[in-house]
Amino acid sequence: MNKIHSPKEIVKLLGLKDDFAGLPTLKRKGLRDCQYEAITKLENSFRSGHDRALMVLATGAGKTYTACLAAYRLLAFTSMKRVLFLVDRNNLGKQAEGEFGTFRLTENGDPFNTIFGVERLKTTKIPNDANVVIATIQRLFSLLSGDDFIDDDNEADYVVDGTRNMNLPVHPNLPPDYFDLIIIDECHRSIYGSWRSVLEYFSSAKMIGLTATPAVETLAFFNNNLIVNYTLEKSIVDGVNVDYRVFRIKTQVTEDGGAIREGDKVRKITRYTGKTENIETQETTTYTRQELNRSIINPAQIKLILETYRDAVYTEMFNDPQREPNFDYLPKTLIFALNDAHASNIVKIAKEVFGREDDTFVQKITYSAGDSNELIRHFRNDKEFRIAVTVTLVATGTDVKPLEVVMFMRDVESDSLYTQMKGRGVRTIGDEQLRNVTPNAHSKDLFFLVDAVGVTEHEHYVTTSGAGSNAETLLSLRQLLERISHGELPDEHLRLLASRLSRIHNKANEEQRNEFIRLAGTDMRDMASRIYEALDNNLLPEYVNINEPNNERKGLVRPLAIHPDAREYLCILNAGFVTILMPGEDTLIEKGFSIEEAHDTTQAFEQYVNEHRDEIEALRIIYNNNGESITYAMLKDLENRMKMENYKFTPSQLWNTYSIVNPSNVVHFGTKEEKEALTNIIQLVRYAYHQVTELRSLSSMAAQRFELWCGQIQRTMTEAQKNTIRQIVNYIVANGSCTIKEIKEDDKTIALQMIRKFGTIAAVNEAIVSLSQFLIYNRKVA
Repeated sequence: MNKIHSPKEIVKLLGLKDDFAGLPTLKRKGLRDCQYEAITKLENSFRSGHDRALMVLATGAGKTYTACLAAYRLLAFTSMKRVLFLVDRNNLGKQAEGEFGTFRLTENGDPFNTIFGVERLKTTKIPNDANVVIATIQRLFSLLSGDDFIDDDNEADYVVDGTRNMNLPVHPNLPPDYFDLIIIDECHRSIYGSWRSVLEYFSSAKMIGLTATPAVETLAFFNNNLIVNYTLEKSIVDGVNVDYRVFRIKTQVTEDGGAIREGDKVRKITRYTGKTENIETQETTTYTRQELNRSIINPAQIKLILETYRDAVYTEMFNDPQREPNFDYLPKTLIFALNDAHASNIVKIAKEVFGREDDTFVQKITYSAGDSNELIRHFRNDKEFRIAVTVTLVATGTDVKPLEVVMFMRDVESDSLYTQMKGRGVRTIGDEQLRNVTPNAHSKDLFFLVDAVGVTEHEHYVTTSGAGSNAETLLSLRQLLERISHGELPDEHLRLLASRLSRIHNKANEEQRNEFIRLAGTDMRDMASRIYEALDNNLLPEYVNINEPNNERKGLVRPLAIHPDAREYLCILNAGFVTILMPGEDTLIEKGFSIEEAHDTTQAFEQYVNEHRDEIEALRIIYNNNGESITYAMLKDLENRMKMENYKFTPSQLWNTYSIVNPSNVVHFGTKEEKEALTNIIQLVRYAYHQVTELRSLSSMAAQRFELWCGQIQRTMTEAQKNTIRQIVNYIVANGSCTIKEIKEDDKTIALQMIRKFGTIAAVNEAIVSLSQFLIYNRKVA
């Protein structure tokens, strides 16, 4: 042999038919356990003959990195030559392109994009040397069909445009075997309904789905081949992500709506035309919470929520003594607004609340706000940019690791969308990296979810992605009226018109209904009833095309077809009006953390430690409370067991939770080291066993107990011995009981100093055991 052949070459030389036989054994180094499991099971799945595989990986678990590894191994060690990486937004395509450029878990450590060509689809031509093509499905359709190239990023893209014809031409611009592998990012969206045929055109390609929140159809699309299911809860236990605490803000208007009194001055905006007028109301009317920030804008409600957050952020949330309450470095805050106009109002009022005249501190990140990718980058990296307000743009796939507060000023019904939105806050970040952006921060071990609308208090629904729905129902009213006026009158258009007329009639007031009658010569509800009657009783000849007479159908829509003013007015009523109160009023009902949820967590913890006190060594020792040594290994074992039992059973989380239930009995941590001490578990368990009435860390009592210990030991200790053993006090109160062996492993220099000062190892051990007992148990020593 003249050279050592690669696994791929050996497979070819041996004539093996298994295309995956050349895949080398995957090494764990550089991978999280969930990533290792995902790649291993993916390759086994493909070996077993499956063509589609679904990976459910929690936000922050490294979905794109996993996809890069899958693409690299399949391109490098199988016969695959081209991979399509499908994203559902162009800004996520840019992120993916960057990730392929930095991925180095390759055979020689070279970046992926120096080994294989990576191309983000920007034109209607794919370079010949492109091995990975990154695109949205809309751009892919444009490429295949030869249509005008689409840049389809927009704030409403959670609803795929179903009015476009998705039928591919007889001879698409790419052959069906062009791609060997298709990786679908955020696969719970945009690949169903009318777009599905575009994806399945590449009939020979294997498919990998990536999502944190699978929709109803997702499993079915991937033939129920779920190869890994790594949940957010599991990622928190593993330390991949951080947990959150809910801070609730309730106001009267948010909960119950409000009133516009007779004589109040309001600004009325006609949405369809943009016409604005200031008026004085003629009667008292009420509005519901559902109308708030849709048809009714109450600036006082927005201001009250933001003022409540401002007043609580450093007093109730980030109230650790070591964090300076500096509003120039307000914890990075992402606010979800209801719509673009609501986002603009929040930005305007936030400037007032936080006393800012500049345009940097708080900014809107929506597609109407300019270069959204640049804004996201600035929010991620700039010290001056503290609050970002968005609608859905930053809801999925966008990494802002320094984010410490996610605020909901809009409700969300979809479970998938809600999970994605709150998932923006879960990402971990190194302490130094966090301080580069937020100088007064120390570390991020959780984030705060500020709920101003009750989004955390109701069930969320698993939504469908639109598979099987009639795409025509996504026609706008204006598009529908244009088609009807031109004689396009199939049953679907007539039924859709009747539905729209009924809905608009129901929300219109008497004056508006009469104005429509004046313009159209008929009532909206009557017109809708005539259409429904004709359709339901099969009174209409079959519609063939626009060139037929269709007189019966034309008669049903004649009031709109011949009256353009009526069509225009219908669009105005459909778009609705916005009433802005000047300035409005609101009242705070309550604010704070959920005591009920905290109580449930502490009860569950106390039940756990009581049920397992005979089987877990650390719990047995703490419960017996007789001075028996409790070591680092025992405490670490207990910590791991607690996390596996409930991801909320971490020491810092439990400490915070007890501070909600019994605030007067819990002493907050003074330093980062104190917060991270493993012996905090001892104090938590003691508090749960009611052995102590105050929850206070051993670290906070260490200095005092050391002096007491020095005064109570019977034999005289020299000043040199005292100064030497003082050096291990912090080690004991952070890690538990120890001997000279553990001290030597931690700091050999201190161990040698102690042996020299005390004379023998036995004497040192005697002193350490005695000190450990006193620091941990506060027991008088002999």
